[in-house]
Amino acid sequence: MEHTFTGCQAFMASHYSVLVTGVLVPLAAGAAWALYRYHFQPSDTHRSVDVKIQQALRRYVLIESTHGKPDCVLQAFKEYANKDRVIKGLLFTVEQDIFLEEAAKQCYPKTTLVLGTQCGYSPIRLLQCLPSDGMLYAVEREDSMAESAEEMILVAGFKHNQFKLLCQHPVDVIHVLKSQFGVKKLDFVLMDYECDQYVEGLLALTESGILYSGTLILANNRNHPTSKNFIQYIEGAEDYRIVDACKGLLKVEYVQSKSLWSS
Repeated sequence: MEHTFTGCQAFMASHYSVLVTGVLVPLAAGAAWALYRYHFQPSDTHRSVDVKIQQALRRYVLIESTHGKPDCVLQAFKEYANKDRVIKGLLFTVEQDIFLEEAAKQCYPKTTLVLGTQCGYSPIRLLQCLPSDGMLYAVEREDSMAESAEEMILVAGFKHNQFKLLCQHPVDVIHVLKSQFGVKKLDFVLMDYECDQYVEGLLALTESGILYSGTLILANNRNHPTSKNFIQYIEGAEDYRIVDACKGLLKVEYVQSKSLWSS
């Protein structure tokens, strides 16, 4: 497995020198709390899954699915999700599955980026839509989830020359796709991580120069309160337009390339 790890950054030292004669200045206290919430508290949109649940799902798929058959592996995911609400919250509904596949087939993606791999369900769905020479980059910041997802993708029958699983923050991966992996353009992007960080991810994608007019971006959890800023940004951006939506999935098209690239 090709992991790229980033250590946790230290933020605390410079933000909390606010004690004055034993009394915490109210304004500084508010700022310190805001910094703590921003830097250290997990986002409520980051759907972390307990390792025990991950392993239980892994065992079920390994035992109950036919290896090398993507549809069978995905069906095993669905069956297990009926018994576990946490896993069910990670999987797409039938309507979302259809919407995802139709969006992917619309642009016939050769190079796809999944930001937020979780248990591996969506990468398997998308790999089914890629041509034989296509490549999928799957990003999952949690180590245990990344390992489980990679195994599930391999069990579904896909090979390492068809995908790369990167254990790193999504924005960090975006910044190195061109320099480290030689990605010249992205045809399709699925954003399915902390949606309060979608704007940051979109800005990184724009600045990276790997989008082109026609690139499709599918963003999950559009109905979550923290997605409001992302939607407002899209609505006010000249380079993007909202195409369609379905059950929490928002389809966005990049409509103007700011950089030149050769295919």
